[in-house]
Amino acid sequence: MEQTLRITCSGSHNQIVMVKFLSKNSKWIIAIFGFLILGITQTQWLRTLPLWQHLEGLTIDVRYSNRPGQPPDPNIVLVGLTSSSFQLDDLSTNEIAASPTLQLMQQPWPWDRRVYAAILDKVMSGGAKVVMFDFVFASQTDGDDEFAQALLKYKDHVVIGEMFGDEEGTSGRTKKLTAPNPDLLLPGTDSVVGLVNIWTDPDDVVRQAKYLTSLEHESGLDQFNFPEDLMHITAVTTKKFTGQDVAPQDDHFHYIDFQGTPGRYRPYPVEQMFVDRIWHANFKDGLIFSNKIVVVGPMAEIFHDNHLTPLGDMPGPELQTQIIAALLHHSWLAETSAVINFAVAFLMLWIGLEICFRIKSAILKPVFLLGGIFIFFVICQLFFTHNKLILPMAQPLACLIVPGAFGISFQFALEQLERLRTRSLLERYVSKNVAKTILEDQRSFLESLSGRKQSVTVLFSDIRGFTSMTESSDAGKLVAQLNEYFLEMVGVVLKESGTLQKFIGDAIMAAWGDTHSEGLAEDARRAVSAALQMRAALVRLNEKWVDQPDRIKLKIGIGVNHGEIIVGNIGHPQRMEFTVLGDGVNLAARLESATKQFHTDVLIGEETEKLTRDNFVYRNVGAIAFKGKTKPVETFVVLSDRTVPPPAWLAKYQEGIQFYRGKKFTEALARFQEVKKEIGGEDFLCDMYIEQCENLFHQGLKSGWDGSFALSEK
Repeated sequence: MEQTLRITCSGSHNQIVMVKFLSKNSKWIIAIFGFLILGITQTQWLRTLPLWQHLEGLTIDVRYSNRPGQPPDPNIVLVGLTSSSFQLDDLSTNEIAASPTLQLMQQPWPWDRRVYAAILDKVMSGGAKVVMFDFVFASQTDGDDEFAQALLKYKDHVVIGEMFGDEEGTSGRTKKLTAPNPDLLLPGTDSVVGLVNIWTDPDDVVRQAKYLTSLEHESGLDQFNFPEDLMHITAVTTKKFTGQDVAPQDDHFHYIDFQGTPGRYRPYPVEQMFVDRIWHANFKDGLIFSNKIVVVGPMAEIFHDNHLTPLGDMPGPELQTQIIAALLHHSWLAETSAVINFAVAFLMLWIGLEICFRIKSAILKPVFLLGGIFIFFVICQLFFTHNKLILPMAQPLACLIVPGAFGISFQFALEQLERLRTRSLLERYVSKNVAKTILEDQRSFLESLSGRKQSVTVLFSDIRGFTSMTESSDAGKLVAQLNEYFLEMVGVVLKESGTLQKFIGDAIMAAWGDTHSEGLAEDARRAVSAALQMRAALVRLNEKWVDQPDRIKLKIGIGVNHGEIIVGNIGHPQRMEFTVLGDGVNLAARLESATKQFHTDVLIGEETEKLTRDNFVYRNVGAIAFKGKTKPVETFVVLSDRTVPPPAWLAKYQEGIQFYRGKKFTEALARFQEVKKEIGGEDFLCDMYIEQCENLFHQGLKSGWDGSFALSEK
């Protein structure tokens, strides 16, 4: 046992030393952790991590969603091959018969290329400046010659697509350029082709576009410095429209300045252009195309040409249209430099550390941390919306949140460890409730130090004949038995959330409602419940001690009283004690002392009984005129809680009390005799009242008789 104690003490000492070390160096630990996070966020490994890229992409998407949209560019018209373009359900038979192009549209897909030639002719007849077909006409089919002639005719005003695709080869997956059918590209039409590829970020969201590249670059052969000879279809279109290169002339990705959510450009169904009445009504005889860019592309669901953008799923032709509009306005989003990114991350780390070190309140720290996150988001949103500048958010937020959360949690954990250590130390000298109040409700504790009045329920417990025990018992054995007794009794008090106020020799003083209250009735209920449990605990102890010759059978008296008392810090400056005092406390002690005179183990005061009569079964002892009290106090014996039915004789006993106080001694005598018989022939309280009734019946009443019992001792 001695070795175990030594090991335990050694372990506790090591824990204390560790807590002190961590507390002393907590700022250094948090700062080092913060700079470690800053260093990690600068690594290429983290930046290429899919999860990290996804988080950064989400922050950008939120900024896209939160900025106001822009009106569609009036210089662009979108014409779509919609579902109605294949069914022609909205057109009459006569209207279809009147148009050779519509008749060709009724044929199975892919359409005869004469359809596209007719579309080009029709749009150009309206005065369109540039027509962009968002298609790659790779295969050979009917009508290629007619379409080739149309492309040659309008070569300076038309663009068609080509695209990169993946191809499995002997050396692995490579890039393949799929160009239009050679039959379509007659001499002099080289300038009509542009890339239709749409690139996605690692999380499959379209946020960026590339306007200049090469097959070698896309195949990963950058080290050979091949020329960038392939332009994106949007760059070719805007160049033909403006007469100059407006797209960035590099092979880097540039964030797209989206104009708004999908549907910003309403597509005109292509078949409607070939119906005279609609051409006149909706297309103003082609006037809506005059001097504009016309984008013709697949809008029907069967083409599966939808792309996920920060603003939702967007059809490919509309996505190309929004890119064209951004290029016409020389508008794309720029990213900040690596130096600025590092400076912002460092600033956010500094803010996180300042929150940990400067803010003292554990509640305010996370509030300031959340406030810092919100302010940073607002700043990034403002730069995004008004300056078209993308500040990275994942890296700075990681430098703010991770060290900040770690610092707050670390400091909170240290504080809790220190509290536990302090509480453990305090609980060796004061009750758990007092220790809890000191540590968790310092304002209430400081108020109580100066003294205050409040309603409290007090319990006094004392061992009968303890003085004689000390004279005849072995000191060591008696102390061991007392400690065993106190372990059980104090355990009951703490179980019922009471405050162990003090030990007075062999007596126990406990209170409910002194350091914290659960309500007057609940405080009183817990005190009476503790008294019942102490009674049962003593029975168990005595049964256990029967087989131990060095143990003495113990008897106790318990008094419970509720009243207004003074709570405060009492004593000498060198030895203070948080305790309760006043008449309510004294009465609890007198009730405990009165248990000897009334041959019971528990006496309950009248205020406690009033608060708990719905919870327990009580037997009235009588009104006791305590010395120094001007008014007798009703006292009760607690029989059980309400889960146990009251004994059958209790009502008759209460009638006897009423007859006695009503001076009907003959009737009272009869009731008490009946109750005594029902109980089993021996009952001190019945005998006491029987003797009183007989004496008063023969001797008569004294002046001022009120039915109370006088105690000569306090």
